[in-house]
Amino acid sequence: MFGSRLRPRTWRGHSTARRRMAGVVAALVAGTVGGLPALGASASTAARAGAAAPTSTAARAGAITRAGAHWRTVFSDRFAGRAGSRAGAKWAYDVGTQYQGSSCPANWGTGEVETARASTANVRRDGHGHLVIRALDSGGQWTSGRIETKSDRFAAPAGGEMKVVASLRQPDPHGGLGYWPAFWMLGAGFRASGAGTSGSMNCPSWPSIGEIDVLEDVNALSEHSGTLHCDVAPGGACNEFTGLTSGLQPCPGCQSGYHTYSVIVNRRTSNESITWYLDGRAYFTVTESQVGTAAWQSAVDHGFFLILDVAMGGSFPNAVCGCTSPTSATTPGAAMKVQYVKVLVR
Repeated sequence: MFGSRLRPRTWRGHSTARRRMAGVVAALVAGTVGGLPALGASASTAARAGAAAPTSTAARAGAITRAGAHWRTVFSDRFAGRAGSRAGAKWAYDVGTQYQGSSCPANWGTGEVETARASTANVRRDGHGHLVIRALDSGGQWTSGRIETKSDRFAAPAGGEMKVVASLRQPDPHGGLGYWPAFWMLGAGFRASGAGTSGSMNCPSWPSIGEIDVLEDVNALSEHSGTLHCDVAPGGACNEFTGLTSGLQPCPGCQSGYHTYSVIVNRRTSNESITWYLDGRAYFTVTESQVGTAAWQSAVDHGFFLILDVAMGGSFPNAVCGCTSPTSATTPGAAMKVQYVKVLVR
């Protein structure tokens, strides 16, 4: 979402996903830098070079064991706590309208209009095991919430898999123009120091450090999309600033009830992949062979941190509605509600 927000034209077949960093890259194309080095090679150098897979009994048994291994939870938050309490110690708040650090743009680089706050009016637990992120309007000044995990070490192990999943209920306003809820991930190399706006970010490292948008919807359309951002912008292996994206797809009931949005980063094979799921049903996959080994390793084979937010206005919702959002018809006070967030590996 950092970079996926710059939509060059009005369309709904592609999700510009989180063009959150598009503003950064547009201003810093010449300065785009590489991402983190891989945390271990994907599968093996021989496999990447097209060598035959091992055929020994031990190797086959190891592959079967890995493929059939049970998921192990490495992060979980079910947001238990008293009503009105803050998000909790696992999360850092983003406040204001931009990150601090190297050449980080205003309005999160995407033209959205809200100011992110740590106020419990915008981000709070409801006392029933949910986190509520609410967009509010006070005399034309929109505020909302944006939080990110303090940990940025969520990674698929070499030869293994990582699953990132959240149970969410999308905002359900009467007038939804401008609403932009999202659950997404940025590569750890984006952080120069600290977490959130209390830290410092290396903004020109986008998109090479990788961005995986697990969920995005705009304008309360009961839709959803998934996107990978990588390599360089504009253009590059991931077709920036658009990214490699599923496009907006129907999501019946996603504003009236909880649904699970997830990705699995699969490093078990020489041709690694990311697959997006809605309620456990796969709907989109991107593979390493589509983008090339160098771009993939920089974008995928390392740690990530997770982000939850509700943005208002900006390039993505504006392009979809063909308008400037939010408008006077946009209803304030709608919220994204989060039942749980989990990260699992095997």
